[in-house]
Amino acid sequence: MKMELYHTSSAEIESPDVNYGRRNADFGGGFYLSDSLDFVTKWSSERNNCVNRYTLDLTDLKVKRFEHSDEWFDYIANNRVGNKDRFGDCDVIIGPIANDTLYDTYGIIFSGLLTHVDALKLLAVGKEYTQINVKTEKAAKQLTWEGATILQSGEIAKARESVKAEEAEFRNAFNTALEALENADEIDEILG
Repeated sequence: MKMELYHTSSAEIESPDVNYGRRNADFGGGFYLSDSLDFVTKWSSERNNCVNRYTLDLTDLKVKRFEHSDEWFDYIANNRVGNKDRFGDCDVIIGPIANDTLYDTYGIIFSGLLTHVDALKLLAVGKEYTQINVKTEKAAKQLTWEGATILQSGEIAKARESVKAEEAEFRNAFNTALEALENADEIDEILG
């Protein structure tokens, strides 16, 4: 199976370095991509205006796929505090991007004050985007650079405006979900 993927940066990256990325990112160290051109365009800026395109051949690679689940939440939380990567033996990790990294709600969601169930409810708020982390040299060899596009200032400005609108929608939905959780806790205390 082949996937068409994108990565935004300040330059063309024909040969990604899987050892360059932060170890405390959602899916551990590696080279992060998305299958959504819309998403990577939203992450662009005047400095990071180069959208690299790749094809990833998953044949014979060990791939771990996540959905929103306790396992996904635990994996992200574990990696973010710098613990050993539980899926370090995988070549590629695919799954949802934790929305808290997009909308700065990390403190609330990973505070330890919420149950896993409540934290997952909050992480499910907003649009879901997928991230693909190429973790090994073996996988990097199966990642083919297809070219790059330099985004123009107008495209970047349009993407930034889209992000602002999406952030406003997210804040409203997140606050509604948080209030619902608080109300549910109050009801549990009354009935408890």
